[in-house]
Amino acid sequence: MPFFLLLIWPALALGEVPDSFMRLTEGDGAKPRALQVALAHYRDGRGRTLDLVGAVHVADRGYFEGLQDRFDNYDVVLYEMVGDPGGTGGPPASIGLNLVGLLQGGMKDALGLAFQLEEIDYDRRNFVHADMTPAEFSDSMKRREESWMGTFLQLWAVSSVTQDPAAQQAQLLKVMFARDRQMALKRMMAESLVDQAHVLEVLADEDGSVLITERNRKALSVLKRELDKGARDLALFYGAGHLPDFHRRLTAEYGFELERVEWLDAWSLSGK
Repeated sequence: MPFFLLLIWPALALGEVPDSFMRLTEGDGAKPRALQVALAHYRDGRGRTLDLVGAVHVADRGYFEGLQDRFDNYDVVLYEMVGDPGGTGGPPASIGLNLVGLLQGGMKDALGLAFQLEEIDYDRRNFVHADMTPAEFSDSMKRREESWMGTFLQLWAVSSVTQDPAAQQAQLLKVMFARDRQMALKRMMAESLVDQAHVLEVLADEDGSVLITERNRKALSVLKRELDKGARDLALFYGAGHLPDFHRRLTAEYGFELERVEWLDAWSLSGK
């Protein structure tokens, strides 16, 4: 299974939409410097602001610390996580994604990274659950006649077209013989994430999917509810793979316009 399926500061010109909400930057000698995710700022005709905050679920601890500081300044932070919002505190339980969670947790150790659920405080007063419950997710899957296996195979088919087996083997050999294997592996994984970021777009096409489209619709229904209640400065904290569909819906259906985009360092790739 491709690793990118497990994860799924400079500003752009005013209103410029990025090709992807995730990118790799380079330093001296064209060496990778950082894996970055977008923070896109929107405003509607009534002056209300919304920030799309791209999430990488396994990242440097400093990335999560910076996000937590920002989150304290919003009226409302809408967050993703298929789970029960009526729990007794702490991050909501994930659905049947235990395997993915374990792999993400293991990856943080292999890459020297931190795990989102351990670093972000979901008990903050302004945090609002904006995702499906497990029952809603399951019912939506059944209604659309989708399955986890079907979704996986769909993504696998698209990703396999873009993969070069020889290049992948060369990258693995490079990692094995690197002086700093952890950094070499981290760079390889970052490149894979960026190269394959567009694959999730398959799940947000005209037909859509539960994993992206239906969950985004649920999140935006919660956004509307919070706007109707008077919130004026909001953040929507979701995996970076969800952001292109959010952008389309916010601008076409909700009257928001993109003002600018910041890029946040999620993984530092500096090293020998």
